[in-house]
Amino acid sequence: MNLLHITDVHFGPYHWAVDDDLVLERLNAFNADIVLNTGDMTSDSLQVEFQQMQAFLSKLRCPNVVSILGNHDKYSKRSHEMFREYIYDGQFIQPKDKTKIKKDKVFFSPVNMRLADYFTEVNFLRKFEVNGETVLFVCVDTTLFQNDEGFVEEQILASLKDEVAYTKHDRLLMLTHHPILDSDEDPLINTKRMTDFALDIGIEATFCGHTHELEIVELSNIIEGKSFRQFMIGSLSSVNIHRESNMFCTYENFGTPDEVITVIRMLPTENGVEFVETIVGR
Repeated sequence: MNLLHITDVHFGPYHWAVDDDLVLERLNAFNADIVLNTGDMTSDSLQVEFQQMQAFLSKLRCPNVVSILGNHDKYSKRSHEMFREYIYDGQFIQPKDKTKIKKDKVFFSPVNMRLADYFTEVNFLRKFEVNGETVLFVCVDTTLFQNDEGFVEEQILASLKDEVAYTKHDRLLMLTHHPILDSDEDPLINTKRMTDFALDIGIEATFCGHTHELEIVELSNIIEGKSFRQFMIGSLSSVNIHRESNMFCTYENFGTPDEVITVIRMLPTENGVEFVETIVGR
């Protein structure tokens, strides 16, 4: 299974000036089975920015693309509606017990606004058949409304756990925007709960962005004999990079003895962009 991982595209004022078609040409050079897009598609959750992301994703030759929301994508009261309209219109997971919700703005009140849908969380499962295996992705909304920090609603995790148990799969992967094994100035507040969730349901690996930095780490629970890897990569196309180059990653033969992990950094030049590959191995 070959995976292509992009994140933090940031259409809008944070998006860089390099020709996107040059980037797309390089992305499409990799024979990906699935493209992972781990959020912050926009700068300000504007409709035009979601439309630009839709157009960008439509130019990827890989038919299997999984996208999730980032914190910048949830600045608008219509973010969840625009995600449905322009990115993915799936069946989003409802809280197991709506009376026990702690996360703010999971539901908007219909009393003082008009929306097509007042449920704002974008959590879902995506399933793909690759090389005879059923690969299931757990897509978790770590974002808070109009807040750069993250938090995951316990009642959503309870529903996701049930859905995973009922869904036949051979491999189980997870997407989050905020990292669950790292932190920055705007962290995921309940990281411990998320690591417990990943170990409990048998996640093989999780993929994220948010920090605009590269880090690949592994968590092992020595007592229970469980582990998973986290793949956190830098922004694909943001202008506000000060610690790391723009990049994307490819994972060839993912999770096998023949696995090859390649980081492709992108450096703007007078004529476009220079691509610098680094193989980091397993």
